[in-house]
Amino acid sequence: MWQMILAGRIMMVPIFLCSLIGLAVFIERALVLRRNRIVVPEITGAVETLPAATDYSVAYAICERRPGPLANILRAGLDHANDQWEIARDVLQETGRQEAKRLNRHLNILETIAAVGPLLGLLGTVTGMIRTFSDVSRVGIGDPQELSTGLSEAMITTAAGLIVGIPALVAHNWLAGRVDGIVFELEVYATKVLDTLRRRRLGG
Repeated sequence: MWQMILAGRIMMVPIFLCSLIGLAVFIERALVLRRNRIVVPEITGAVETLPAATDYSVAYAICERRPGPLANILRAGLDHANDQWEIARDVLQETGRQEAKRLNRHLNILETIAAVGPLLGLLGTVTGMIRTFSDVSRVGIGDPQELSTGLSEAMITTAAGLIVGIPALVAHNWLAGRVDGIVFELEVYATKVLDTLRRRRLGG
């Protein structure tokens, strides 16, 4: 295996770095985007019981105890509970956009690696073929050892680029799908908070 990596020459370095970065991003995002860390049952329960609550102190305490995207959204709504509900709506929408942006953080890195990995492999293929033609012009076609060096570089870098790019694309799409599902749930609970505030305001 090590000999194959060495045969890929210099282009294996950026491909290897892409693989490390992609793996680190995937692990970090997979840990952060665990649903039970974001859509916390304790907070969703507070949202569900909000219409019957006489004050918001319990909900505030829960948000302080279980910080996160959903807690930030609930707290943003409660901070403007005494304002016009249109103001609360705008605040909740802006807070939701900010939280969605945080959830999508670093996914563009995986998307970039998914595109760049195969391109680096293709570049390695080109440099390997250039090396092969250079060897042919220098020693002719009578020395298979000389020819195999450039061909090995071309094939190995192509394979390495695909090995990095394909998993990065799969990981990006999987994480993006998870983010979409979580954002949808956050929107549902933000709507419930806003509806509660609107009803309270109209009732008042």
